[in-house]
Amino acid sequence: MGKYQHDMSEESEKVLLPEGWREFEIINCEEKVSKSGNDMFVFKIADCKTYQEVEIFAIAIKKKRWFLKSILKACNVPASADGIYDWDIPDVLGKIVQGRVEHQKEEWIDRESKTRTTTKSRIVEIKTTEEAPEKKKEKLPY
Repeated sequence: MGKYQHDMSEESEKVLLPEGWREFEIINCEEKVSKSGNDMFVFKIADCKTYQEVEIFAIAIKKKRWFLKSILKACNVPASADGIYDWDIPDVLGKIVQGRVEHQKEEWIDRESKTRTTTKSRIVEIKTTEEAPEKKKEKLPY
């Protein structure tokens, strides 16, 4: 037997999602604080075709909540007449939303101090399945 034993069954390879509107299921949400000290929600969403899981970050401080608002709207969480969303994490779990994927170049420095450039998928917009171009509503098999 080897010196190390690591269960890698829950590890996944990073795959570039195709650009454009894609259907996602919200599978988890956690309240956290960002590196800069801002309250935020981290949503784990899964692509309904590839089942690839991606995290998206929604800042929860005044004047920076536009992405959180779009997620709540896409999940059909109603706002009161004065614009207040009264919600809880179970209100968004299992909901199917449309996300617009863009490919963005990201530069980073490796251990040998060489600058590397990689392309990453980034979800830049969230809408309801009715608002976005594709209107299929597939539920993930789990």
